[in-house]
Amino acid sequence: MRRLVIHQSVQSTRSGFTIVELMMVVGILLFLIATSAIVVRNMGNKARERATMATIVKVNGLVHDRIEAMRKALDSSKNQKFIQSLINQKYTDYVNNPSLGAKYRGLPRPVMEILVRKDIFRQNLPQYIAENPSVDTAMDNLIGAPGTAGKVGGDDGASISSEYLYYILTNHEIYGVPPVGEDAFTTNEVADTDGDGLKEFVDGWGRPLRFYRWPTRLIKPTGGTADRTIASIFFDGLPPVAAAGFNEADPLNVDADDPQGRIQHEDDRSGNLLSPLFNSSATYTLGEYATMNTFWLPLIVSAGEDGVLGLYEPHDQANNGVLAQPILPVVDGIYDNITNHNQRAGGR
Repeated sequence: MRRLVIHQSVQSTRSGFTIVELMMVVGILLFLIATSAIVVRNMGNKARERATMATIVKVNGLVHDRIEAMRKALDSSKNQKFIQSLINQKYTDYVNNPSLGAKYRGLPRPVMEILVRKDIFRQNLPQYIAENPSVDTAMDNLIGAPGTAGKVGGDDGASISSEYLYYILTNHEIYGVPPVGEDAFTTNEVADTDGDGLKEFVDGWGRPLRFYRWPTRLIKPTGGTADRTIASIFFDGLPPVAAAGFNEADPLNVDADDPQGRIQHEDDRSGNLLSPLFNSSATYTLGEYATMNTFWLPLIVSAGEDGVLGLYEPHDQANNGVLAQPILPVVDGIYDNITNHNQRAGGR
């Protein structure tokens, strides 16, 4: 008997992946990794932004308390003898100054009082060296390093104004408002970024905050006409332009210390006698007041995630940085800045 033999062809099953399939898998993995990195980075930046906002709100509140204390003290009847003595001294200083002269003796007392108030404000909230020599000396003594306070270091002076502000708030009494303890701030809010022994307030990215006492050049970048375009980036809710037909001044042309415009009136009456005392040129001179007849509120600002401030530094006299002169043309990097006057930091 013949055996029936059946031939079967056995097809082997393929195992593994093709190159194309592997490349697709790798591509998907890379995409997921990149997406995850972006998500994590965004979450980190949001956390840093919130931390920056919290620090600025805290510091702004302390500055605001001191400003209010100064204003109340200067308006108090019990301090009028003190104010009068400062006014008399200022008359003497102006008359004895060869570049000014006896003609300043004729300035009305209310005008001189406005200038004295500005002097007190500057002395109690200095932002760079020489605005208050006794504070400079005290800061130097604090670390035992003469000549250190206000010195431009490896960070090109980015930390200077923040160092002065930190010292004022933690070591300096202002008209009855005592200094706060250093333990009021965390290590995430304060650091010595330039290694000079002086601490400064920092943002969530570990960079120094900047402090501008009279940021009038942000309002009037050319020194003349008020410009809301740039200022609105740093100040939410700027006072609107006065309605036509009501004969009211633009609020951005009103000095917070001089709401009645006495300085301008006296300057016009005296043939520009007061103009030399106020900043009007491209360069700031030590001792000048801010841009005449200009809205201002003290500005505390973080450069945000990208580190682009968009303003000249608060110690920069040559470029009017003392008064928050914007760097022109404006760069996109300033739109992520966080200040005490924009909604991102709960400004007021």
